[in-house]
Amino acid sequence: MKFVLRIALITILLLNISCIDDGTDCGSLGNQSLDIVGISGTNVAIGNSFSDFITIGSGITLTYSEFGIRAIPEATYQNQAALEGGFQAYACSPAPPQPTEEIAEIAVFSSADYVQASSNKVFTAGDTLNTLFKIYDTYSGRIVGLPDFLVEDDLVAADEPFTLQLTVTPQESTEHQFTVHYRLENGEFYQFTTDPITIVP
Repeated sequence: MKFVLRIALITILLLNISCIDDGTDCGSLGNQSLDIVGISGTNVAIGNSFSDFITIGSGITLTYSEFGIRAIPEATYQNQAALEGGFQAYACSPAPPQPTEEIAEIAVFSSADYVQASSNKVFTAGDTLNTLFKIYDTYSGRIVGLPDFLVEDDLVAADEPFTLQLTVTPQESTEHQFTVHYRLENGEFYQFTTDPITIVP
């Protein structure tokens, strides 16, 4: 009987020691995947950096350089072992969920015309406004023009928010209601529309 107890105690100790290194190596049981299931968003006023912003409501007036759209992908998380018929029992801390989907398109539209001050170019209501925006992608840490961002390969669809900021001065003050389309490579499509806001030069 003592021999059986001794073996059981040694086995328990060895299982615990195997996770002391960094606390995250749980083998296949620790692999979690992230599945995008929607997106929401809101207007924000951006300060000196993309991390310095406040959410704003309907009917606000902002200069174009202060205006941003904060997009928040919504996700569910699944354990790979559970998906494969295994069980979820952790002796260690599992690794953060890993994105498994890729972004195919992000597109921005407005309910009103946007007239570019420098060239008088008119973006009619419903036209894609991607060339007027830059993106701060929290997941990759990149800040680039939205069209430049979208030409990259393997754009990971993470659950971290991203911010779109206007970069082009409008010719006149106009009320806009922006709609953002978010499409994944697997064909899933999500969108949201912001509250009305007046953008001024």
